[in-house]
Amino acid sequence: MAACSRGVTSFLHPHAFRLPSTLRATLLNTRLQATRAHPPTRQFSASIIHRYAAPTHSSTSSYVQNDPVLRSVGQTKEAVLLYKEPPRQKYLAKVYSWATVTTGIGLYNFYWVSALPPGLSFFVAPTYVVIGIAFCAIGIHLYQRPVRRLATLEVVPGYRGGRLQLRLTGRKEPWSKDQVIETDIFNATISEKTVPMLKEMVEAERARRQNIKQGLEHMSILPKIWEIMARWVEQKWTSFFLRFKFAVLQFGIIHVEVDGVKWKIDCEGYLREQGAAVDRILPVE
Repeated sequence: MAACSRGVTSFLHPHAFRLPSTLRATLLNTRLQATRAHPPTRQFSASIIHRYAAPTHSSTSSYVQNDPVLRSVGQTKEAVLLYKEPPRQKYLAKVYSWATVTTGIGLYNFYWVSALPPGLSFFVAPTYVVIGIAFCAIGIHLYQRPVRRLATLEVVPGYRGGRLQLRLTGRKEPWSKDQVIETDIFNATISEKTVPMLKEMVEAERARRQNIKQGLEHMSILPKIWEIMARWVEQKWTSFFLRFKFAVLQFGIIHVEVDGVKWKIDCEGYLREQGAAVDRILPVE
């Protein structure tokens, strides 16, 4: 009986359930590795993340006070104009004239394909086709240029003392009515800075209007004539290239993106502080 009780006692003893030392070491190392591979993480709610991502009230107030345009709107409670488009009718006439001319050249090339005399080289007709397609593509591109152009861009006071708003007025199509969009000033971006664009436009205009006779007073007749002719050719070629750049490549156009929609700013229009105000308020995307 005593032997039986000793056997039961030894069986129920806590140390009797110990695993072998090698197996215990293996299990312990596995648990440690699992713990290191998956460290404890903190769970943040969506509201906390949003609160940290959004600008705080103090930072917003500091930003408004440091900018003269925003400070003026906050103090006077009146809208401040940042941008106004150039005369619309003149712009539309110029764009649609270029579009009509280029499209007409493309269609005329297609006509010449059917009117070519027989016996020409095999590459003549495809050349006319390629040129026609290129000019028609340029014309179609020009026809859609006046789409989503901004008429005005303003900073306006917030509703009931809220944060300042950005008011955009523009047309999706030239024949549609003006559409007014108001959004938070932190909700809009621009594609690039306006100040460098304006400087390049001023330099291009200066090159087009430069006097080709300037600085040639000391030269004799023949070298002077030769230099004037060279400058004239260079000026005309530069003028043609710049006009093509403005008309086809949309040089001078900057996009303002609001809620995924891009609106166009024409830098030939009015820009407050020569574009510096827009560059300060709107970040580059």
